[in-house]
Amino acid sequence: MILSSQETQRFYRIWWALLRFVNRERKLFPDLPDNPEVGSLPWQQSVDLRQALWEDPALLQSFIEENPYSLSQADIDLVSSWQRRLEGRFFILRHLKKYSIFLDSGDPPRAYGVLGLVSPVEEIIGPETPLMVEAVLLPFEDRIIYDGMLQPYSVYFGRGISDDLDLSFRDAKEREGIITSLTPQATDAGELRKAIQKRNAKLLAEFRKELFKSGLSEKIVSQHTANIEAFADHLLHREPSHLLLEIDDALVKEYLGTIDASKQKAVATSFKRFSRFLYDTLRLHPEKAWEITSLLKLYDPSRGKRLSRRKDGFSA
Repeated sequence: MILSSQETQRFYRIWWALLRFVNRERKLFPDLPDNPEVGSLPWQQSVDLRQALWEDPALLQSFIEENPYSLSQADIDLVSSWQRRLEGRFFILRHLKKYSIFLDSGDPPRAYGVLGLVSPVEEIIGPETPLMVEAVLLPFEDRIIYDGMLQPYSVYFGRGISDDLDLSFRDAKEREGIITSLTPQATDAGELRKAIQKRNAKLLAEFRKELFKSGLSEKIVSQHTANIEAFADHLLHREPSHLLLEIDDALVKEYLGTIDASKQKAVATSFKRFSRFLYDTLRLHPEKAWEITSLLKLYDPSRGKRLSRRKDGFSA
């Protein structure tokens, strides 16, 4: 859950050089030590220097270009990678053996596996989760660390919010998995498709279980699952490839247009089941679910229950 001692020493050596440069340019404090011990710099000075650094991207770029303290090229390359940092509020959800989980508040959400520096994140903030913090996540070679400061918010998370965060975390894992590197990776198309297939397979297994729970026969469950699997394969071979979770009315309409007209009604019924499953399990936004359902009525306008729109979604 932390960098090795040598890596931690390297980070702080580079980090301190960067903060010294910030102080030289902004003249915030007199008489900063050349090489302070980790944690020996007064907290407020650290906060002010860090804030000045991240508020002005030109400072980081000037440090890279000037290299005022003659860092090695590898160290300068590492500093350069910090231009891909992530800043903002994160929810620390849990602490695993390999890293701590930081969830952002994006749409869709993303989950990051973050390593500690001198100590695991859990020892810094305590074991209670979820916790909202202000943080700056940095690449460290092919891993993710933070810049040494976590600013927690005194916010109480009730059961409802905690449940929402768990759902967001599930969504993030199903879409992209836990992100463990901020460094751009050369992605092989074949490997990308394998990753999409793996995530789709888990979602389809959940869909199949829900179909059985509704009392459908093995034959009908297999038919619905096969129809959605065929759609997943269609999305996989589009350019670019799409996850099943990225379903929307345009993709459904496109796919239905590629199959024989005699099969469209049956496939549309499978889509109704699938979109209802996604909606009920909070995997599909109500607006998207409504748009898909409205589209599917065109393929079978006389059969089955209709969904009526509500402010908070829709109902049968």
